[in-house]
Amino acid sequence: MTSNIQLSPTSLGIFKAADIAPGSIEKCNTLLDINHEKYHIFFQDPAFHNHMAHSLLTNLSLGATPQEIEDRFNDLVPIQREIPDIDQVLLKDLGNPESFYNAIGQIHQYHTFLEFFKGEILVKGWKEVLQTFLFARTKLANRMLAQLLEGVYHPLIHLGFGVEFEQPAIIAEALAQAASHDRMNIEDLFFEAENLASKTKAQQIQKPKPLIELLSEVRASETIRNGPRWSDLGGKMKNGVIGRAGDALAKIASQFAIRDDDHEDLERRTAEMISVCAYLVGSVLRKDRKRKLDFFVMHAVNSSIFCTVLIRQDWIKLEDKIRLIEWKGRLDLAWYAAEGCPSLDDVAISNYTGSSEMDWQDLYSAARNECDDGHVSKFVRALKHGENETKPYEDGEWGTYFPMKGDMWLKLARICLDTTKGLPWEVKWVWFAGFNEAWQRPDLQL
Repeated sequence: MTSNIQLSPTSLGIFKAADIAPGSIEKCNTLLDINHEKYHIFFQDPAFHNHMAHSLLTNLSLGATPQEIEDRFNDLVPIQREIPDIDQVLLKDLGNPESFYNAIGQIHQYHTFLEFFKGEILVKGWKEVLQTFLFARTKLANRMLAQLLEGVYHPLIHLGFGVEFEQPAIIAEALAQAASHDRMNIEDLFFEAENLASKTKAQQIQKPKPLIELLSEVRASETIRNGPRWSDLGGKMKNGVIGRAGDALAKIASQFAIRDDDHEDLERRTAEMISVCAYLVGSVLRKDRKRKLDFFVMHAVNSSIFCTVLIRQDWIKLEDKIRLIEWKGRLDLAWYAAEGCPSLDDVAISNYTGSSEMDWQDLYSAARNECDDGHVSKFVRALKHGENETKPYEDGEWGTYFPMKGDMWLKLARICLDTTKGLPWEVKWVWFAGFNEAWQRPDLQL
């Protein structure tokens, strides 16, 4: 497998929001190849993610010109660090599943994992490699699938881009990122919830609880609500949610279940998950503070488009697609808990009137020209995708399961742009929006 990125006009993803500008594919290929060869997937310890590929591919699909793509690349160059050296001894051992398993979680071994996966893909092809390392249900594959959802969904996002644009090199990056990522112990939640669901699934799916209702149950649980503490800092998921409230959360999360052997149910519940996570991000409103969206839960939306990408792959077994979406929905519940279970305002999105003159094309253009690390453009693109995917379910039998209706998608995209435009990265978002302490920043005072 060549290390070069080779985007093609015939493989530009599941959702192209705008026409591709002349020269943009070539520019994107060049810059993505530089990123692949030169830069670490983590620009800073312990696990600060390199968003270069995300930003360039998203803005390409939003119609960015070659200059806009280069500008977004240059936004991120100053913070990058060089890719680490390859550990030749470990590289030889990674073909042994037990050695691989024991090496998981070592960030400094990213390049070693990358080289390993490039070699595997060269010999076997990327679909077979993904089947082996994510969906085979071996001890190693189970762990790697959980690792895919670590790091606030980032390996899933990266893999989604690789599969969507059919780029083996980016798929190798994603697998290496998953393998080298540190842990928040979310696999404990996945396996416990899966075990509980296996005992009650037949009963649950006769009339499944809406995911939006499960959010309310999470907030109503004193154990879960008091699990994460502000003093946990970045450990709110690992120490607070999983560490102090994992059993309580697993009981609720296990109720998000999809019917076995039912592709229609998989499609509907994937769309439901997309609707609910968008509503979750946009419905947190502090009327005594400036409007902001939560940084962590925002990633639930940014990753949701890639759930659609993956469930549309005909080479992935239906039962593995179902497992992935169940884990994603359960993780969304966990991140709601980690952000402090903020109250959700039913009209926080629908009553928004800002930037009412901006349509989707205006938003794409504005996002492309924003000095950003890709979060805004990914969010806007994922929202438009969400609008498309959920529209068939907004009314009728399943309408109450889908809280995002009509122009709420467009309004939420406007909220995102209005609350981030022209601001330094560190103040574009609020961190852990359910905690009063998160809103004490001077820039958030009215």
